[in-house]
Amino acid sequence: MSRRIPAFAQTVLAVAALVLVAAGLLLSPGDRQDGRTAVGERELVRISGPDGATVEAVAVLDSGATSSSIDESLAKELGFDLENAETVTVRSALGREERPVVTGGLQLAGRVSATRLTVNDREELDTKILVGRKDMSGLQLAVGKRLLTQPGEPRAPSALSSILAQSPALSAVGLLALLPLAALVIVLLRVVVGLGTLGTFSPVLLAVAYTQAGVVAGVILTVLLFALGFAAQPLLRQWRLPRVARLGVLVGMVAAMLIAIQELAGVQGAADTWGTALPVVITAVIVERLWESWDLDGARTALTEAGTTLAVALLVTAILLAPVVRSLAEAVPFHLAAACTIWAAVAGTYRGLRMTELVRFAPAARTREAV
Repeated sequence: MSRRIPAFAQTVLAVAALVLVAAGLLLSPGDRQDGRTAVGERELVRISGPDGATVEAVAVLDSGATSSSIDESLAKELGFDLENAETVTVRSALGREERPVVTGGLQLAGRVSATRLTVNDREELDTKILVGRKDMSGLQLAVGKRLLTQPGEPRAPSALSSILAQSPALSAVGLLALLPLAALVIVLLRVVVGLGTLGTFSPVLLAVAYTQAGVVAGVILTVLLFALGFAAQPLLRQWRLPRVARLGVLVGMVAAMLIAIQELAGVQGAADTWGTALPVVITAVIVERLWESWDLDGARTALTEAGTTLAVALLVTAILLAPVVRSLAEAVPFHLAAACTIWAAVAGTYRGLRMTELVRFAPAARTREAV
C-alpha cells in the first residue's frame, strides 16, 4: 500500500523550492556588463529601405566581421537600387568580387541607426542578415545565447516571437535546466489533468526540437512524418515484421525523409537544424505507438492522442520560450532544475480525481442527485 507524503511535508518542500529559486535569483550575476546591453549571437533586427519599407528578421551577430551585410533578394525586396549602387571589393576564398553597398536603417536592441550594408548572396545560409562589429558598438555580445532582445527595446522577445523566429533561442545550459520544468508540466498534465499522450515524455522531446528548429517547420515535419509512417503501416503489417524490425524501418524512413527535405529545401542551415533537432528515433517510436493505439482503441482514440501530443508539445514549447522562464534558466539553472524536481515529487503525491475524470463522471453524479 503506497504512502502519501504528509501535507506539512509537502508544504515544506514547496516552500523550499521557492526559496531555492529566489536565492538563486538574488545571488546570480546581472545580465549586463559595464552598463552595456547584452545581446546574443542571433537577435531579431529590423531593416528599413529607402522608400520606408521595413522587414524584421533574425540576424547573426558576428564581432569578427567588420561591417554588416544583407542578402541580395532581401535588399531588392526593401527597394534598394542595386544596379546603380556603390560597389566595394570583397575578398573571399573564391577570390575578389565587386559587391553593391547600400545605406539603410538598422534597429537592434532598442537602438536605431543608419548603416552601410554589403549586399551578398546569403541564399544558402539560414540568416539573411549579418550584423558586424561597427553596428555593435556599446553592446555586450553574450556568446552561446540567442534572442535576448527585440528591435524596439533591449528586452527579450515574447514566446510567440521566439517561436516564429525559427532560430535556436536556448543555450545548451539553459535547455538542460528547462528539461525538469518540462517534465514537471507533463507530471501535472498526467496526474492532475489526466491527459494521455503517445508516450509519457514524447511531447517534451518534440518541444525541445521545436525550440531549436522553430515551431512552424517542426509541426509541419512532425505531421508529415506521422502521415508517412502511418501510410506505411499496412505494408509493414503485411510483412509480419517483429516490433524491433518495424521500428528499424520507421527510423530509416524518418531519416530518409529528413535527408530528402534537406536536399529539396535549398536552405542549408535550416535543413541542418531540422535534421539535428527533430528526434528521429523518438518520432519513429511515437508513430509506432500511434499504430498500437489505432489497433487497440480505434481511429478516433488514436487521432485524439496524436492531437493531444502535438498540443502538449506546443504548450511546453511556449513555456520554455517565455521570457521570464528563459531568464530563470540562464540566471539560475541549477536552482530552477532542483526546484522543478522537488515540485514534480510533490505533484506526484496527488491521489484525487483527475480533471478529465470529473468531466466524465459529471453526468452520473447529476443523475444520482436527481434520484
